[in-house]
Amino acid sequence: MRYLDKNALAHNEDWYGTNAAVSCTSCGKVFIVSATLHRKGRKCPACGLCTATVTKQQVAITEPSDL
Repeated sequence: MRYLDKNALAHNEDWYGTNAAVSCTSCGKVFIVSATLHRKGRKCPACGLCTATVTKQQVAITEPSDL
């Protein structure tokens, strides 16, 4: 599992409030996840292998190797 750091975002990551843009660790597709719309997290829309979850305190990205 990987967590985003608000102070050290990569060039393909963004985090604003309870919304985040993350890059899939498997296929590289950038997708948006929202704490409001995706309360249980959101799987990568391209491959479905990683899942991102947003809370007010953190953004967690679950990789296929974590399962």
